[in-house]
Amino acid sequence: MDIRSVAPVAGAVACLLVVIVVALPWLLVEGQSGLVRAYYSAGLVGAGGVGFFALIGVVAFASAERGNVDPVTMAGGLVVLGVAILLFALSWWLALSDTLVFSFGAEYSWIEHHPPAVVLLSLLPQTIAAVYARAVLSD
Repeated sequence: MDIRSVAPVAGAVACLLVVIVVALPWLLVEGQSGLVRAYYSAGLVGAGGVGFFALIGVVAFASAERGNVDPVTMAGGLVVLGVAILLFALSWWLALSDTLVFSFGAEYSWIEHHPPAVVLLSLLPQTIAAVYARAVLSD
């Protein structure tokens, strides 16, 4: 398997998956807009920042092997971006108060599992970026 051709596609898909999962409460929670705003704005950059950086990751991974940038520079940038997505997701999760998370109605009890799911999914772009960087550096 050619890691250099597979990793950018896998990284773009992983980042897109992070964006979709980050957006789930915004798409699914109805009638509690104040809680949703507070939920998304917790932490250093909030969940919106995680989603924004993941969107940048989609574009960056998709353009990794296009030849517009030195591959080593691109690999390093993707690693930094992956670490940033992971750290922002982690800081958002840690900044969320239990009071806020458990303030949603019983029909939204799944939301207590949402922040750890975002953090776990944020490991994917970072890991794929590291694998891609290793492949680039070994060539």
